[in-house]
Amino acid sequence: MPKTLFYIGIVCCVFLAVSAGGVLTQEMQGSPVSFIAMHGRTLTPGSSAAWAIVVALLAAVAIAAILVRMAALLAARNLFGAFLALFSVSASIVALAWVVLLQLRMVALARHHAAIGADLGEMHFAAVMMLGYFVTLSFLALRPYFRIQASRFLSALVFFPLPLFLLIVVQELFDSASAAPFPATSPASIVFLAVVAMLFFSIAVHCVRHRHMFIEMTNLRELLEPRVDPGRGAKAVGRVAFDS
Repeated sequence: MPKTLFYIGIVCCVFLAVSAGGVLTQEMQGSPVSFIAMHGRTLTPGSSAAWAIVVALLAAVAIAAILVRMAALLAARNLFGAFLALFSVSASIVALAWVVLLQLRMVALARHHAAIGADLGEMHFAAVMMLGYFVTLSFLALRPYFRIQASRFLSALVFFPLPLFLLIVVQELFDSASAAPFPATSPASIVFLAVVAMLFFSIAVHCVRHRHMFIEMTNLRELLEPRVDPGRGAKAVGRVAFDS
């Protein structure tokens, strides 16, 4: 993994954790939720919205690179988890791109003083929910990596986002007071944001502490070729040594 991309990913993880903490504070104070170029149902059609969209796309690539690197390190022990993590991270990038494109369309309509229809808001709501689902699935798929390489606290923390997200979905099914383009504020959403902020900050700390695993090259030949154990006798089947 290139050093520049690695350190940019760490900075983006810290920035995302701080942003999630800021949104958490806004929800606890009852203020409208901010997400990239939107503040509740209010748009910021100025240059700040365009910069927010560009930064979101670049930060997503940097963070996804770190998560994909974790999936590559996991592949030697848990191939299914590695493929599931790769699928989830890729789907998260697609979902975020869809959210950003919808917001870009909303910003363009706001600049021309055109009305933003309810259908566009509902599509944005569905895209945000899809993004949340795939992000939580990415955390859960990478749990075997965190269990091996990280602390027990981090490996246990990745369990919480998915049940909290399902609680938010259940709330949206039975609560008609929620209005697009964001889910309604609830204790589940507040705890969800707190857990996501802690996870991204913990990932940044983990990457700094184990930066040698992310920066050095992975020799796939050594992972795929069987290694002969000279200490075993000739009667050993295949005389192949596997890591425990």
